[in-house]
Amino acid sequence: MQLKSISYKRVLNLGNYENKHLELFAEMADGDDEDTGIQHLMELVERNIRSQIGKDFQKQILDLEAKKNTLSDEVYYLKQELVKLGKIKDEPAKEDNPDIPFDSGNAANTTLDNF
Repeated sequence: MQLKSISYKRVLNLGNYENKHLELFAEMADGDDEDTGIQHLMELVERNIRSQIGKDFQKQILDLEAKKNTLSDEVYYLKQELVKLGKIKDEPAKEDNPDIPFDSGNAANTTLDNF
């Protein structure tokens, strides 16, 4: 039996019920090694299916960082407007740290001696 064409398909789960499909086809010439052709197709598909995902994630990260910067600018502007209206004190901007679940100055004493 002579092998005339080969194909390799990969389905990659992206999460959130999304998948990415990539399939390549190749025509075999007389005298071509079948195993080499199959291996070559597999390498091409595996290399290319993941390369675009990294680019997509990087673009999403850059987009989210730009949105964060825009929102930070809007918050700063709105605080300045409130200062002008006399609604809040003119305080230096304080950068919130999302890694700290509470302000250290407001922490309650939770030792067992208080029970």
